[in-house]
Amino acid sequence: MHEVNLLAVLVAGIVPMIVGSLWYGPIFGKRWLALMEMTAEEIQEGFNPVKTYGVTLLLSLVTAFVLAQLIAEFAPADVSSVGGSGGSAMVGVHVALMALVGFILPVANQSIAFEKRKPGLAWLNVAYNGVALLAQALVIALWR
Repeated sequence: MHEVNLLAVLVAGIVPMIVGSLWYGPIFGKRWLALMEMTAEEIQEGFNPVKTYGVTLLLSLVTAFVLAQLIAEFAPADVSSVGGSGGSAMVGVHVALMALVGFILPVANQSIAFEKRKPGLAWLNVAYNGVALLAQALVIALWR
């Protein structure tokens, strides 16, 4: 395992929570509710914020740590050979895009193909995950 900046990992772990609150709130909240065929009140029924946000934050931290490991693998701490922090940022973008295409897209396709999820809902979630991954990777890559 590579040594990584744990403060950067912590901050990057919080990033998806911020992106999600905007994405599923003021940006695409109405569209998301329509695709879910639910009202905001129905979403809130039985909602346990401590459990939901706690698990989400924990998994976001895991994602951030794994991204940090991958970025460290592809862009060692001495990044002068790949263009300094700009090169490191590009490695972060590259790693995030590889994760999106290699892991997020196949899972989204499975939810459409086998769970009969609405494609619009799946793609809205894929786009959120892509933005969140890119933001996490940039925080990690630039804060090394």
